Amino acid sequence: MTPSCGRRSELHEPLSVDERCLRLNADDGSAGTLLGMRCVECGVTVFGPATFCQSCSSPRLEQIDLATEGTLYSYTIVRVPPSGWPGPVPYVLGEVELPEGPHVLAEVIDCAHDALRVGMPMTLALRPVAMPEVPDSERVVYKWRPA
Repeated sequence: MTPSCGRRSELHEPLSVDERCLRLNADDGSAGTLLGMRCVECGVTVFGPATFCQSCSSPRLEQIDLATEGTLYSYTIVRVPPSGWPGPVPYVLGEVELPEGPHVLAEVIDCAHDALRVGMPMTLALRPVAMPEVPDSERVVYKWRPA
């Protein structure tokens, strides 16, 4: 049976929320790698894209894969979300420090609010998220969960 003309196939490849920050490594979007830039001159590493080093201003940067494990550096409980937030409220926004140095801000999932502790180990979790009532808006986003 072939799909009707103009109809999107039910099977589609998952899309990263931002390919400059998250490379998907599995066909189903269940695994991925955070991406960063490391300065060739001074060794400082940042999460996501950059055109020059934030430390020494060198334009000599190389893309690197970042760890999927880190440490909860800080967090806040968001009770008033930004406009269009597609998830439940309240939610936890966590800042996770990676071994390479950068801090990555994302939602913390699968953890009761009163169980959160600065310094606890965290691991990368990928989840598909769609904007309500926006066709074809589903993207795989990065989040954190206790390790």
